[in-house]
Parts: sequence; structure tokens; C-alpha cells
Amino acid sequence: MRCAVSSPWLLGAVAVALAAVSIRAEDDTVRAEAAAGDRQAEQEGNLVDLGANFDANVFEQTGAGWVLRHAGPFGQGMPRPGADGEAGSPALARVRAVGQARLERLERACGLDEGQRRRLGLALEADLRRCIGEIEEVRRRYAGVTVNMREREGQQTWSRFQQDVQRCRRRLLTLFDESSLFAESLATVLDDAQRATLAEEQAARRSFHWKTLVATAMLRLDDTLALTHDQHAEIERLLMEQDPPLRLDTPTRQRNEQAEQMLVFMVLADTDHRALKAVVGEDRWKTLLTLLNQGRSMRSWIEGQGLLDPKR
Repeated sequence: MRCAVSSPWLLGAVAVALAAVSIRAEDDTVRAEAAAGDRQAEQEGNLVDLGANFDANVFEQTGAGWVLRHAGPFGQGMPRPGADGEAGSPALARVRAVGQARLERLERACGLDEGQRRRLGLALEADLRRCIGEIEEVRRRYAGVTVNMREREGQQTWSRFQQDVQRCRRRLLTLFDESSLFAESLATVLDDAQRATLAEEQAARRSFHWKTLVATAMLRLDDTLALTHDQHAEIERLLMEQDPPLRLDTPTRQRNEQAEQMLVFMVLADTDHRALKAVVGEDRWKTLLTLLNQGRSMRSWIEGQGLLDPKR
């Protein structure tokens, strides 16, 4: 019978081999876990919580594009709707503040008595609650709904979500329009003298707002065309002769300087081109015409920003 003889060298070699196998196994496990983590991160990056996105897309959208929030529960950062169905969103609170400011401005302009103020206040609140109820009904459809933007079904749901959001935004923009109970009440609550005063007040506000938009756009024209003082004054005069149907009292529209600038160029594009060309001269006309064409081509987009009142 032969006896096994232990060799320190042999035992060391075996130990090294076993350690190498263990290290390779651990490396494989780490790589597998890292790959799984990457796949999970990629998957989560494609997921969109529509409930958490609803308020952002309805109330915070600007011309830059759609607001996306990829995580968080429904209405994250927003209070839940109250027991009466009224949304607690700070953005909707701003809508009420705009309505209240409009009523106070009307009182200052027309000298409302207590009865008139109460009746108009009730009409304003009725319009607001009806609008909030309609938006909240849409909002509830997306509570807890998460879509994967890499899947066709998710893309289709996102498309429907966009359409619903657009309808809600249009509803907010028309909250104080002629079809509102508040606007209809003005015809019966105010007397003839008060209605005439209101028309003058609104015309003055609209004129002041247009003058502000023109002044800002003229800075762009001055920088682009290097206008002389006389050229600046003449173009400004041509613009101030226009009376675009600017929308007043838009509760959710954030300041969109690009849309406001393009609106001025759109209006300027409708003026007599021969007169404009005579003002700026042949060397500047081509550059100015490019800006005018930009404004004209963006008419639909400008109208969609809520700057204009289509009923006026």
C-alpha cells in the first residue's frame, strides 16, 4: 500500500486554483447583477407616471414642450382633491385668484354695489367649480397609471393623455370667455353706463398690453436690423395702428416670450409690405421678410398658446 505524501507546493497550487475559480464566479455574479441593474434602470427610464405628470402638463407646459416627470405617486407635490371633488392643486388656486382679481378690478372700474358683487361672485365661483370638476374627472383617469414609452400600447396611451391635457388647457383658457356664466351675467347685472365703462377699461388694458409686446419685439428688430431712430419709430407706429384680439385674464398661461415675439411679427406681416420695404430699405428688407414669414407660418402655434381671443 502506497502512502500519499503531502507537498506544500502542491497544496498551494490547489488553493490558488480554487481561489481563482471563486474570484471568477464572484466577477460573473457582479457583472450579471450590474447588467440586470442597467436593464432595470433602462426600463424605469422608459416608464412615465401619468398621474404624477397630469398637473405638470396641464398647468406648467410652455412653448418648450411637454413636461415629463418619471417617478412619484399620483399628484406628487400636489394636495389631493378635497371631499367636494375640488382639486387642491396650487395651479387651480391661482385660477381662483385670477377670478377674484378680475372681480375686484370690475368693482373698481364700475363701482359695483353689494348686490351686484354678490351675484357676479356667485357666477364666478360656479364657473370655477364647473371647470375644476371637468378637469378633475379627466385627472382621475390617470391616477396610478404608468406607461412604458418603448411599447406601442404605452405610446398610444401617452397620445390620448396629450389630447386630454390639451382639452383641459383649452378649457382653462376659455374659463372667462363669453360663454361663461360670469360673462353672461354682466349683461344683466351691470347697467348701460357700467357696461360702457367696462368696455373702455378692457380696451385700455388691451392697448397697454399690446404696446408692451411691441416694445419688446422692437428690441429684437433693432438688434437684428440695426434700425435708425426714424425706422424704429415708423415700424412701431405701423404696429400700434393694429388692434390684435389679445386675450385678457388668462389664468394659467405662463409668460412665453417667443410666442409674444412671433405674435408681433405675425401682425407686422399683415401690414403693407411695400410700406415696410420703403421704411427699412432694400438691404434690410430680406432679413425683415424672413422674420415676417416666420411669424406668419407660426399662426396656428401662436393661437394655441392662448394669446389671442378667437371670439373677438
